[in-house]
Amino acid sequence: MKRLFFSVVLLCFVLMLAACGGNNSSSDGSSSSSDGGSEGKSGEQIQLKIAGYQPEDHPSTQALYKFAEDVEKNTDGRITAKVYPASQLGDYITVYKEVMEGTIEMALITTPSETDPRLDLLLAPYMATSYEKVEQIFSPGSYVLEKMQEVNNEQGVYMLGVHANGFGGIGTTKEIKNLTDSDADKDLLLRTALGPIYSEPMKDLGFRIMTIPFADLSNALQTGTVDGWSGGEASLNYFGFRDIIKYFYTTNDFFNADAFYINKELWDSLSDEDQAVIQAAAVELTKTSIETAQGYDEEYLKKLEEEGIEVIRLSEEEVEQLASIVREKTYPKLKEAMGEEFIDGLLEYLESLD
Repeated sequence: MKRLFFSVVLLCFVLMLAACGGNNSSSDGSSSSSDGGSEGKSGEQIQLKIAGYQPEDHPSTQALYKFAEDVEKNTDGRITAKVYPASQLGDYITVYKEVMEGTIEMALITTPSETDPRLDLLLAPYMATSYEKVEQIFSPGSYVLEKMQEVNNEQGVYMLGVHANGFGGIGTTKEIKNLTDSDADKDLLLRTALGPIYSEPMKDLGFRIMTIPFADLSNALQTGTVDGWSGGEASLNYFGFRDIIKYFYTTNDFFNADAFYINKELWDSLSDEDQAVIQAAAVELTKTSIETAQGYDEEYLKKLEEEGIEVIRLSEEEVEQLASIVREKTYPKLKEAMGEEFIDGLLEYLESLD
């Protein structure tokens, strides 16, 4: 059913794009890139650079290689793309700015809310609580993707879709008591990333929090400066902290997803046919990444258990209970940075998924 759902959405989206004419062609239909690559009208050779930040063997990097192959195949070799993984073209903030300017044509990166705090929408806490809802939230035409598109367009960037990485949880060195009771003192200090979208949910769930750089987290856990951390998938806990943490809780507090971007001026200069090919490959990337992430989560939960870490798998009801607390207490706090209409619309949309 999952594959059928995305296949139907993909077919409808591509047919709509081809029929309605999604582009607004520029006067000459071409631009130049920093390494001599060129773009242009249908029939001309198009060369693209795609920036990524994950290592070579990460699923998102492999997905970019597959995307490039699909686009080249479906344009008979006329559109080619070179993938630059592992932040070879710069960190995500730098890369986003270069996509805005068109010096890098495409990127699959963490969304840089430094540019506009509304871009944090993609990582809103407890936006999705299950993979079934992830598929709905990241399908073409959803409230989340429409709003992300709206904000990115203002920056001169077009959003093609997302790459799903998996659900975040809480890894700790000691047991959490009364996890679903937000009024109870957890007697536990959690590390969170900087910014209210990361820290406020944990505070509202009853944790004491500390914001420290991710690079310092391992030492902080080892020395007892913090007792745990939130937001990381099972795989991140396995690769980074399996020798330190003793517990992992599947709280599904955040769903980690990267955004797939293309320079908007370039996008608008492409023919309807080229847009349809690129968009179809991007939708396929999103669909496949969700399937991969679900399997990846389960694989690394088992690996954590094999390392002797106690994995506490919360029930659907327990996750929804945490989500209700965060949506009630945390979401109103996000309105200052992201706007009341933005957050109210998100809450209304999430209620429609229940």
